[in-house]
Amino acid sequence: MQACWQKKSSTAREVHAAVPDEREWEYQTVKTMLDRLVDKGYLRREKVGPISVFLPVVPRAKVVRRAIDGFLETVLGNQLAPLLAHLAGSDRWNEADLAILKKLLKEDEK
Repeated sequence: MQACWQKKSSTAREVHAAVPDEREWEYQTVKTMLDRLVDKGYLRREKVGPISVFLPVVPRAKVVRRAIDGFLETVLGNQLAPLLAHLAGSDRWNEADLAILKKLLKEDEK
């Protein structure tokens, strides 16, 4: 999905090329995943001659929200505290993330 969101439209070969090497995914694996994302309504397939081009249908923000909500429900039993504790202890924070968090907290206080 990342490759499709970034480029707005991608072929299976382009998505395969964008997959990190450490995943070691074969081209056919990527193609199967793209086909499943089409079946689920996340992507749309357009034919350009013999080539399939995949376009995102669902915005990234909506997919992220669904994924996080699903994780919270199925893994954390809808409890936010474990997620917040994990994030608070993370060393992945950067200035941009902190600025966004501060803005969200300020808006929530209003």
